[in-house]
Amino acid sequence: MLARKYDNYAWEEDFQETHKVLRNRPSEQSYKFLRHKVMVLVACLLAFYLVSVIRSEAYVSTSNNLVLLKQQESALISHNAELKIEVETLKSPARITGIAQANLGMQVARNNIYVQADSKKNLYDGYAYAK
Repeated sequence: MLARKYDNYAWEEDFQETHKVLRNRPSEQSYKFLRHKVMVLVACLLAFYLVSVIRSEAYVSTSNNLVLLKQQESALISHNAELKIEVETLKSPARITGIAQANLGMQVARNNIYVQADSKKNLYDGYAYAK
């Protein structure tokens, strides 16, 4: 009887050890679940990286467009300044009287010259001041 109990004890102990090994070893389904989680994580990281690359490309193209617009703005401002100077030279009274005398034969009437006074009142106290 003792030999049988020992034999059964050894057999049960061996059976329990194999069950422990089988219980400790992860099943194929848990590996699939782990692989699935890793693949989802990798896909999310790739998606975030792709979005980051797209945003950086958009940022670079926008900054390039901004640089071009600033160059165009400075060119237009300088051209506008040149045109203002040209307008001032074209509408000067000396130029207009020169064209009137040369092309139209007109003369400046010396008795009808009007001088525009400043809006400030000039208080004359008898002394001459240099301006």
